[in-house]
Amino acid sequence: MNTMLKAGLLAAATAAVTLTSQGAGAQDKMKFGYINKMGDHPWFVREVQGAKDKAAELGVDLLVQDVQFDANLAVTTFDTYVGDGVKGIAVVVPDRALGPVVADKAKAAKIGLIAVDDDIAFADGAPVAYVGMNAMNIGKQVGTEIARILKEEGWDKDLSKVRIGSIEDQKADTCMRRNKGAREALVAAIPGAEARVLSIPYDNTMVNSIDVVSTTLTANPDAEKWVFFSCNDDGVLGGVRATENAGLAASNVIGIGIDGSRSCEAFASGQPTGFRGTMWLDSAKHGAAAIQALYDEANGKPMAKEYFQDATLINAANFGQYKDTLGCK
Repeated sequence: MNTMLKAGLLAAATAAVTLTSQGAGAQDKMKFGYINKMGDHPWFVREVQGAKDKAAELGVDLLVQDVQFDANLAVTTFDTYVGDGVKGIAVVVPDRALGPVVADKAKAAKIGLIAVDDDIAFADGAPVAYVGMNAMNIGKQVGTEIARILKEEGWDKDLSKVRIGSIEDQKADTCMRRNKGAREALVAAIPGAEARVLSIPYDNTMVNSIDVVSTTLTANPDAEKWVFFSCNDDGVLGGVRATENAGLAASNVIGIGIDGSRSCEAFASGQPTGFRGTMWLDSAKHGAAAIQALYDEANGKPMAKEYFQDATLINAANFGQYKDTLGCK
């Protein structure tokens, strides 16, 4: 065999080994799935981006699906992800009743599973690892802040014309725990507050909150001042918008939200608003934490039961510090 022929065969063999190695590397690249229930909402836009950024940092592929509260699509997507060979799935369930379904599917497929924002459990009641807020604690932060403002503005001296609207997604356990925490802290701090509380069911959207609170305002014509808390910014800002439509002054409304997703809308104009603040959780951190937890487990480190994220109060006074981070235009 001449020298030129030997060199050619060596080059071909080297190229083949290189291609095989590259192909194996691409094939072995870890893959995760991310299912969220409302991908066009600012909260989930930021949350999913946080997950994507963390996946890129860790060098893993991430499949993302927005199911828009469609339980059937959530289950179908879950099955598709399993079929695609994912090592783990992060899920924001559109309905907590799906918890045992997806949890047991993940267990059968021997893949990692972490719940984001809404906690879920296996069919036997064992909790799935969870990333999000401590629902009761963040609710208590809301109630404590409302109580502080009530006292500062003297509302606690006479509650006869005050009504307190607990705007509730009664189908969502996490939501109800946030509201429960807010109610408990507020009632503990303001004697007589319990008798002024009205439960206002809604479907977790701002449009519906406006509608149901408008009806509640009409049913309580003697109320001159309103307090609102809910499980998210949409519920509270919807309540505030309803009071604006009814002609109530911002000074006669106190609402504290949760999640920070409507901060830009509430504070960017600089105009007085009954939306006095929100307990902001950076949802990008939720998404990132979920991917990190799945990655760690896939590499031999068991997931913790809970990954709680801290909240920060954003209000008109400090909004300027956060508007760039929040993506306000």
